[in-house]
Parts: sequence; C-alpha cells; structure tokens
Amino acid sequence: MAVLYRHTQIGWVILGVMAAIAAFVMVRLPGPLSTPSLIPVAVLALVAVLFATLTVEVDGEDIRLRFGIGLLRKRIPLAEVGGWEAVRNPWYAGWGIRLGPRGVLWNVSGFDAVELALPEGRRIRIGTDEPQALVSAITQAKGLPSPAAAPGEEWSPLPRRAFGGAGIAVLLLGAALAGWIFWSQVQPPRVTVGAEGFEVGTPFYGTSFAAKDVTAISLEQKLPRVLARTNGFAGAGTLRGHFRVEGLGPGRLYVDEGFAPYVLVRLREGFVILNFREPRRTVALYEAMARAWPDRVSAPAP
Repeated sequence: MAVLYRHTQIGWVILGVMAAIAAFVMVRLPGPLSTPSLIPVAVLALVAVLFATLTVEVDGEDIRLRFGIGLLRKRIPLAEVGGWEAVRNPWYAGWGIRLGPRGVLWNVSGFDAVELALPEGRRIRIGTDEPQALVSAITQAKGLPSPAAAPGEEWSPLPRRAFGGAGIAVLLLGAALAGWIFWSQVQPPRVTVGAEGFEVGTPFYGTSFAAKDVTAISLEQKLPRVLARTNGFAGAGTLRGHFRVEGLGPGRLYVDEGFAPYVLVRLREGFVILNFREPRRTVALYEAMARAWPDRVSAPAP
C-alpha cells in the first residue's frame, strides 16, 4: 500500500534534557569509568534512542506510529477511525506515551496533536508539529475531500521553523549546562583557614572540617596514587570530591594533578589533599594551616 503521508518529528526537548542529565550524571559517577559505572548513562542513551523521534505514516489502510528505532509502535486501522481533528494538549500532558482523561497520547514534543475517535468511545492523540497536514492526510486516506481551511487558519510551515529554533535553544541550554558543570569543577577551590577549622568551597563537593578533627598536616611533593573515584569529579587532570588513595584509604581530593606541592591534612577519619596550580598558593595555604595548628605539623611522607 502506497504511503500517503510520512513525517518524523524530533524531540529536541527530550534530547536536550537527556544530554543535560547525562552530563550531570557523568560528573557524579562513582568509581573510575567502567562498564558498571556507565550503566546510568547507558539507560539515558536508551531512553533517548527509544523516544527521541516520533514517525507517523498514513496509507489507505492504517495510521502507523513509531517511536525512535521502532521498538515502540502502534497500528490504527483507518476503518476504526470515526473522527479526527487538530487539538491542543495542555502543558502538563507531557511527552512519551501517556494515559489521560481524553485517552492515550503519543507525543514526542510540543503541544499540537491530532485526536482520533475510535470505537467504544476510545480516543488517541498523536502529537505532531504539523497537525493540519496530518488531518488532511487522514481525510484523503478516508477517501473524503480535503476540507478548506478557514480564513487565517491556513497551514503554514512557520510554526515548524519556530519550534525548530526552540529545540535548538534547548540543546544549546543543555550543552551550556554541561559546560558550566565542567568549568565550575576545574576552577580552583576557595579555601579558608581559621582557628576553628578550614572550609573548602567548590560546587557539589565543598564542605568544612573542624580543627579538632585534624591530626596532622604536611607539605608533600608527590600525590599518592589514586585508586578509585567513589563520588567525585575527574576531568582534565582535576580531581574534586571523594576518592580512594593508595596508602591513605578513602578521603577527599581537591587537587590538580602534576602541580606539586600538595597539602595533606590527615583527619580522625579520612584525609584531605589540596593544591593549586600556582605552587606559591599551595605553600601559602600550608603555612596558614601551620600557623593555625602548629602542634599538628608533621614531616612529609618519605
């Protein structure tokens, strides 16, 4: 049967949201990058593959719907379609496959749809960015004359271009969010030292440490080997958050690799290692801690 109508709509919003979530998850992945740790990202990629597009086809016998690569699909016999009209979904209808008071909604993006009246009062809504074209295709497939558009309601491709711009904007927003997360993590931490303790300021992984929990401080020329990332950021030689380190166990790193020296602060439970790309700043931090807690200065590790 010859296809009278075929159109694929791209879910720019879904792709943008998935990209932003994937970027955030990658930053907070526990442990080193491995197959198990990448499972959350794989799940997001699967959702994107399954729901990133919605293809609608109409021929002389059926209306066929297909999400993404086609694992989710539906065939609606034209003989069962008793009525059809362009409608507008409320903002809360959402995307994907939804069950609502007006029936089942298949939607990948936007708010425009075509509602089909089926036997026994059933209804299904097909989300589309060209509702009038889909209405005309169904009308033609049913063998009826195409209805004339009312004045001022003639179908125009302008809405498609407008939404395409909005979709690109969402993708750019997602990319900007991912870029901001990366940029914010590679910035040097803000470290303040006082008699009561010290505080490390950095997005997601910043925290404070009480002086009573500090058992020793030293200025090290080498960074111990990092065994695993348990909950932190690792990118471009920058380490932020929770890591497991050889010889020290679990603790926190706020370091840029390859820029010695490093300040090692041993705690009652765990440790903290800090440094800056400018060695003089690292030395100044160590000296500030040594002045605050002179009784806890220790020799560097051999």
